[in-house]
Amino acid sequence: MRKRFTTMKRITAVAAAASMAAMSLTGCGGSSSSAPETTAKEAAAPAGSTAETAGGETSQAASSDKPYDGVKLTWWTKLNANVSATYPNLSETPWAQYVKEQTGIEVEFIHPTVGSEDEEFSIMVASGEYPDIIEHKWTAYAGGPGAAISDGIIINLDDVMESKAPNFKKLMDEHPDVDKMVKTSDGSYYCFPFLRGLEQPNATQFSAGIIVRKDVLDELGLELPETIDEWDTVLRAFKDYGFEVPFTTRKEWMKPVWCPGFDNWVDNENSFYVEDGVVKNGLTEDSRKEFIAKMNEWYKDGLIDRDYLVADKASNQTYFTTGKSAAVYAPFGQGLGQYTQIMNEADPEITQDDIRCTVPVTAVKGRNAKFSKMNQIYDKSGVSAAISTQCKEVDAAAWLLDWMYSEQGNLCCNFGIEGLTYEMKDGQPVYTDVIMKNPDGLSVANALAAYTRASTSGVCVQDPRYIEQYYEQDNQKEALELSKKTDMGEHFYPPTSVASEDAEQYAEIMNNVKTLSDEMEAQFISGAASLDEWDNYIKQLKDFGLDDATAMMQKAYDLYVSN
Repeated sequence: MRKRFTTMKRITAVAAAASMAAMSLTGCGGSSSSAPETTAKEAAAPAGSTAETAGGETSQAASSDKPYDGVKLTWWTKLNANVSATYPNLSETPWAQYVKEQTGIEVEFIHPTVGSEDEEFSIMVASGEYPDIIEHKWTAYAGGPGAAISDGIIINLDDVMESKAPNFKKLMDEHPDVDKMVKTSDGSYYCFPFLRGLEQPNATQFSAGIIVRKDVLDELGLELPETIDEWDTVLRAFKDYGFEVPFTTRKEWMKPVWCPGFDNWVDNENSFYVEDGVVKNGLTEDSRKEFIAKMNEWYKDGLIDRDYLVADKASNQTYFTTGKSAAVYAPFGQGLGQYTQIMNEADPEITQDDIRCTVPVTAVKGRNAKFSKMNQIYDKSGVSAAISTQCKEVDAAAWLLDWMYSEQGNLCCNFGIEGLTYEMKDGQPVYTDVIMKNPDGLSVANALAAYTRASTSGVCVQDPRYIEQYYEQDNQKEALELSKKTDMGEHFYPPTSVASEDAEQYAEIMNNVKTLSDEMEAQFISGAASLDEWDNYIKQLKDFGLDDATAMMQKAYDLYVSN
């Protein structure tokens, strides 16, 4: 028992130091108020040349490399927080300036107010005045992207793809499963999408997991848990050990993290998944009640954070790094990576070996999790760029967007500027210290946002080599591999929408379902509502029309598959 008290003493002693370290850490999540002073022209200069020389070489190739030199376009897109940390507009970033120099096309980026993106999109649509390019969650448009074409907002891109988008079209021809994802329900192109790789599973599809104090597990003689029963044992052992809140996370993650342990699935967008071609809903399955009952038990016994409904990034970090919690579901970057650094700075005896990730929770030990938190290749948010009906330079807009999928554009969007932000080593792009140890004090996330677009869900194919370098610690790399132990990719509901004629009824049903399920499941977990009321709750969901909504989703899925 002597070692046990030694470890607990370290946990207690490190709390204050960890709090101070968190305030000063910039390596994974900090920011600097001063932007890099490197000009776009200097940034574009190849290694060994001056900016003036590089500029001259670029202009000589303009006639062949820049068929739309001098064209000006407007582009509506949200402003990512990691960009706004150093730049007020995407146009001012080194990435945008470099793209302008390479393509000859000048882009004016238009950003909606942060937090009001959906409202301002609706206002823009209602105004009837559209920029040339609109980057949006088109799969969330009422009736789907096909309806956006019918409504006269964006154009059908079938002809454009054939004539002006050879790079993107080639990728889609080589990956027909992805090609299907980025079309309307009737099989027409409508966008240039953000894609998380091209084959699954790949590293870009995973970004978070359960982080645990492996050193304490070792001291207790316990293995990294896989199943709910093993987690029950571990959380109770953590509680007995002295951790006040054995597990914590945010409300949007609490249920999707644990329900796979019962082969149940409900995410924060909807509750649909596919099994053998059949669309199913996890909210009303028997496994859902089993899951909720276990959460209620853990809540009563103090094994999970009773404040999970209001917990946030800051509280999760504080709980884990100061020894209040021994397990947390958090991102691999600003969670696992940052927590490890904070705790190591506070106590050098705590290393990467002590802070580890587990496999996704599974119902059967040794088997891949049937479901888990995993991003789709064409993410459910459906972020993509479409060309509006008011664009007068359609060919130029299509050529620019297609450039993002070329070899040069892919390197630019994922790695930035050769000789400045990355170098080629053994045929592979490797980030320089401008990204990994930025001299201006930018965090890795903020540096990537300034010089690339892949890290901020921009129009491109996110390259797995980007994320593999972003996660530079060994425990982060291990976490990526462990996360792949899931069959979630076989059960995704594809990025398609219900038919236009069903859209209004579907939205009404699912709004009611989500409101009731969020409220009642929170009450069941906390004990404010008795599980004796479960059957009546399920009846209410069905009375809202949940079965009808499932049938609408099945119809949309069948059409998607047939196309």
